[in-house]
Amino acid sequence: MDSGGRNFHAVWPSLFATSMGLMAFLPVLVLYVQERFGIDDPVELAFWGSTIYGVAPFCAAVVGPLWGGLGDRVGKKPMAIRANLAIALSTALMPLAPTPLVLLLMRSLQGALAGYVAPAMALATAEAPRAEHGVLIARLQVAMAVGSFCGPPLGALATHFGGRESIFWVTSALSGLAALWLHLRAVETVGPRAATSFLRDFVRSSRELLGNHVFAWLLLLVWLLRLGQNMLEPFVALFVRELGTWPWLAAACSTPELALDLTVAAAFGVLALAQVGFTTRWGRLADRFGPLRCLAALGIALAVVLFASAVVATIGQFLLLRTLAAIVMAGSMALAYAAASKRVDDRQRTLAFSMVQSCMQLGFAFGPVLGGQVAVAAAAGAVNYRRTFVAAALLCLVAGVGMLLLRRLSTRRGAAL
Repeated sequence: MDSGGRNFHAVWPSLFATSMGLMAFLPVLVLYVQERFGIDDPVELAFWGSTIYGVAPFCAAVVGPLWGGLGDRVGKKPMAIRANLAIALSTALMPLAPTPLVLLLMRSLQGALAGYVAPAMALATAEAPRAEHGVLIARLQVAMAVGSFCGPPLGALATHFGGRESIFWVTSALSGLAALWLHLRAVETVGPRAATSFLRDFVRSSRELLGNHVFAWLLLLVWLLRLGQNMLEPFVALFVRELGTWPWLAAACSTPELALDLTVAAAFGVLALAQVGFTTRWGRLADRFGPLRCLAALGIALAVVLFASAVVATIGQFLLLRTLAAIVMAGSMALAYAAASKRVDDRQRTLAFSMVQSCMQLGFAFGPVLGGQVAVAAAAGAVNYRRTFVAAALLCLVAGVGMLLLRRLSTRRGAAL
């Protein structure tokens, strides 16, 4: 097996394990915050839930390009291993947080030291032809989707048998195993280091990438799309509790808490399961029609689904729309990476992927905060998450239309995105 194939088979399981671990605790993080710190006020819970949820991706977005530039300089494999070890250590410490502020600081540390997706993607695609990047990246995203599907029920079962704190240790163990697997299986030959300083190279490469106006606009639109996608994610558990648990689960489970956790797991599981079936299809469409055209269709279709989600009346309707949203969103990460990959030099791929990842993480960070603010605005001490669905739909619509305009701009400039 050549190094490219070996690295793909090393990266795929690592992405699966890390994603499964993170999704074991992220869907119920707001419930953990409420139970652990005894927060009953809905406005206060919306603040702490959204802030603790969003601070890790915010820190990852700020620091991520530096890790990406360092990966281009010293190697992608050590950066991927470092990120997984950072997740393992920081997550293991989270159950020890005595206050919401300390948990916030631990999530900040996790985000600043993590950033495992970009170096892993760059490592797996380093030896592959550019024409195949769409499908290859999509297959790697399937690994993350399968992990995301398995993570919530794993977290629900761990909570049932070991308490809510145990899900953090499950995450830590899985991230540690991912780092070990990469160490044993991935191979990489790093060329001679540049004579210039790292910071000088980083600034020069960043200027070159951002000087490409099509790439710079792509980053902005990816951020807007992710902002809309993630406005509701930390509050899904609360919205599910508002709608009620799945009736057959309520009848089958021994406790109402387990029924709620498993219904929340289903809300995230249907999203991940749809990604497994459709991510590679989006990758093939990107290689055939161009990732920008596909991103435009994705943004507009997602806006329609989110508008419909604002008026659901039952948990069944919500889960159906979550599935439709997952089918649409399945290609967002793969399409964004594929669009960037077609625009950058191989020597700058990790940095470019890190910039794309940073924009996604900024959407992941600010989306929950914005969603929480929209939900409590003019609510007089209450929350209305349906209003947040509408705001999210508008952002996705703007991003989708922007992708269409950017494609026309890139075509006029001869940039085949």
